[in-house]
Formats: sequence, structure tokens, C-alpha cells
Amino acid sequence: MSLLNEHIDVRSTRDGTPARFTWRGRTFRVRRIIGDWPARPEVPGTPATQVHLLRVSAESEAGEPSIIDITRDVASDRWTMRRQWS
Repeated sequence: MSLLNEHIDVRSTRDGTPARFTWRGRTFRVRRIIGDWPARPEVPGTPATQVHLLRVSAESEAGEPSIIDITRDVASDRWTMRRQWS
């Protein structure tokens, strides 16, 4: 497992669910969402409700499966790659 915290470009479905994302020039297809939780705030005392952690089952363009944690800051609509479980 690697802690990354890197910005990613996400393409979502009409209901806002991530369908694909690009990280370090590689595109991943989200096969399913395993979980969705409020993320821990980076600054103590800041509410966590504005940032959600999604654990997804994803597949690279080469067909390699992976479990990946991504976060979405609701206020800014910024997505971040948090962890890739290997």
C-alpha cells in the first residue's frame, strides 16, 4: 500500500459516480465502489463532511485490477488519489 495524495482527473456518470480516472498518465475504469465514507480532515477541528473517501475496484487499460482509495472534496470538486493497495 502506498500513500499518494496526488490530484487525479475523474470522469463521472450523470449522478456523480466516478466512472474513469487518470493518474500519472494511466486511465483506470471504476468497476465498482466498495465503500464511501467521510474522510478524516487534514486540519484538526475541520469537519470531515466535505471530503468523501471512496474505495473502488478499478482496472487499468492493460486489464490490471486494483483496489484504490480516492477522495472528493465536495466544495471544490477536486479528486485525489489517496492509496493504491497492492
